[in-house]
Amino acid sequence: MKKLIFALLVAVSVISNLHAQIFVNQAGYLPEKNKVAYFDYPADSFYVISKLTGSVIFKSEVKPNRIGDPATGKNIYAGDFSSLKTNGEFYVKDSKGNKSYNFKISPFVFEETLNKSLKGFYYQRCGVELHEKYAGDFKHSECHLEDGELHPQAGAKEKIDVTGGWHDAGDYGKYVVNAGITVGTLLMAYEMFPEKFSADDLNIPESGNKMPDILDEIRFELDWLFKMQRMDGAVYFKVTHENFESFIMPEFDKGTRLILPVSSTATADFASVMARAYRVFSKFDKSFASKCLTSAEKAWKYLSDNHEIFPKNGFKNPQGTRTGEYGDGNDSDERLWAATELFLATGNSVYHNYFLDNYNKPNSNFSTMSWPNVKPLAYLTYIFGDETLVNKSVQSELKKSLINYSNILVERSRNDGFNVSILPDEYVWGSTGVVLNTSVLLICAHELTKNSDYYNTALHQFNYILGTNVHNISFLTGIGANPVMNIHHRPSGADNIVDPVPGLLSGGPEKGLSDQILKDAFTYETPNALKFVDHQGSYASNEIAINWNAPLVFVAGYFNK
Repeated sequence: MKKLIFALLVAVSVISNLHAQIFVNQAGYLPEKNKVAYFDYPADSFYVISKLTGSVIFKSEVKPNRIGDPATGKNIYAGDFSSLKTNGEFYVKDSKGNKSYNFKISPFVFEETLNKSLKGFYYQRCGVELHEKYAGDFKHSECHLEDGELHPQAGAKEKIDVTGGWHDAGDYGKYVVNAGITVGTLLMAYEMFPEKFSADDLNIPESGNKMPDILDEIRFELDWLFKMQRMDGAVYFKVTHENFESFIMPEFDKGTRLILPVSSTATADFASVMARAYRVFSKFDKSFASKCLTSAEKAWKYLSDNHEIFPKNGFKNPQGTRTGEYGDGNDSDERLWAATELFLATGNSVYHNYFLDNYNKPNSNFSTMSWPNVKPLAYLTYIFGDETLVNKSVQSELKKSLINYSNILVERSRNDGFNVSILPDEYVWGSTGVVLNTSVLLICAHELTKNSDYYNTALHQFNYILGTNVHNISFLTGIGANPVMNIHHRPSGADNIVDPVPGLLSGGPEKGLSDQILKDAFTYETPNALKFVDHQGSYASNEIAINWNAPLVFVAGYFNK
């Protein structure tokens, strides 16, 4: 019966995609910036209509944007209404009566997106009660208070307090490697743009304490990361059951949660974020910042005493363990990131020399960051680092590399039907995170050059997340007229509330068809951008994860006025 229902849902989705569709950013647009509506049919013209009055306030023609778009397999057309700067709520309509979803034009149109995506981390908190005062209907009791017990491969049987931190994704595991890029991205957002992330009124328990709420949320995760470090400086990899838990509320998830062995990737990611946290938190809590730096240097000492990757060939799940592996057979990028952050934190030439000796192996070309590729984070740290400390020649080289890569991203965007800057074969698991991380890089390039091409292309990526995609959906829960509803997220699936937990980003299209829902809906010949189903069972296309929410917070904060 469930298969029949799913088949019907897919059929309805396919039929709806045959109808003429108009795609807009469902959150809205900034008055002074670019505004583009997309069409999957050759409309002759389009009109922007005031929702309040029903009157036409703008009219223009629709032009081909990409015929035979490789990512979607469709012909995509575009209507530009960037010159419309009137504040209000609107929709786009064509001469035949086809309509878009409603959207707003306002300087503050992205404030709700920023606030919800940042508060999404609060809803992922582990080990504490989410009180109704802060969580509303999504409240729940304390969870996972017995974390955790050392796995036999991590040492002699012993109970260690590793409570706290964030649930990593749609499951209740906690993973240091994914926490690393997540916290690193959030810290970078604050350090680069403190005025955009200064709010202290997000309605979390720490709100009003004179520290920006983004830092309060980061600190909650850092307090857990401290617990994951061994006395010798090495850092345990993760805390999970042997298998993924069922779809139950977190407080009902009982049983032993195991602490998995230390790894060099976890240890280096830990050192990186702790060193950066030292720089950021020094302005607010010197004692806490000092603890961060001491822990980072302790982790580096262990890494420097153990030059080879550990475990050998990278972390692998022990026999019987089937939770997220985050396997990575190369720790050179994590070590480079750690050295860079520690150098900027201390000015110590030991760390600088390590960076200078290793930054261009095999080359210094930019790529888009991800949890197994944090080298771009090392480069960005150096590019925006204290100019009295860095090597000017190397810094200049890295800036040129970022600009060259940003030019490539701009060109890719121009050749894509929805102006997305990832290639058709880059719709991997977590493709929305890939899109947003390209936006982060473009923003950084814009900050260096003030080239409007980088700004506008970064904004196109944000628009894609919030509605200008072939699915005509906002991939962020709680934002837009047609947001994702059936995310692969245990609390959202178990709380008996129709709406999912707000502020969580779906992973988006996944080319590999890595779950049965996708396999039932598509073939490998299906254009990759189409391979998404808003279904709880599609963990490969509709799960959420903290490392995807982090660049969303970065981008939403940057564009929020």
